[in-house]
Amino acid sequence: MLLGKIITLGITACSPANQSLTLIKELKKRGAQVHVIMTTNAANFITPLMVQREAGTPIQIEQFELPKAYDMNHQSLSFKSDLMLVAPISANTVGKAANGIADNLLTTNLLSTSAPIIFATHINPKMYSKPSVQRNVKTLKEDGVIFVENREAKFPSLFPSIEAIIKTVEKVIG
Repeated sequence: MLLGKIITLGITACSPANQSLTLIKELKKRGAQVHVIMTTNAANFITPLMVQREAGTPIQIEQFELPKAYDMNHQSLSFKSDLMLVAPISANTVGKAANGIADNLLTTNLLSTSAPIIFATHINPKMYSKPSVQRNVKTLKEDGVIFVENREAKFPSLFPSIEAIIKTVEKVIG
């Protein structure tokens, strides 16, 4: 169970972004509070309103957007999260995370957190096999990032099942 755990879910611009709705539902069913950071391009795959409706918390996209309401007790999600989960994560965001690039809200939070980080990839198999992407994945694994791989598909770079992601989350912080 994830009762009382705060999970920040990052959503990047990948075709299975719509599966984040099911992922949020399953995390909440297990008692987690889910906050979501979407990349700007992720909104091309799933609407922030749909994600916010499922999460029940405000969705954050823009790094320097002023809050809708000021909260004196506000803390960055990177500090208050028990886990940072990015599902799906693109090759672009994998590259940024591996190289310490913090040019959007999601990558800034990934770089500034001390919470465990889990990535569920969805990367075109040809892109995933490129040496640069493989170096980035290797670097991140060496840095302690946990990757959930699709063990059932022909290509492990394709999005894993929601069940596999949940099982990994529960193993890490449950």
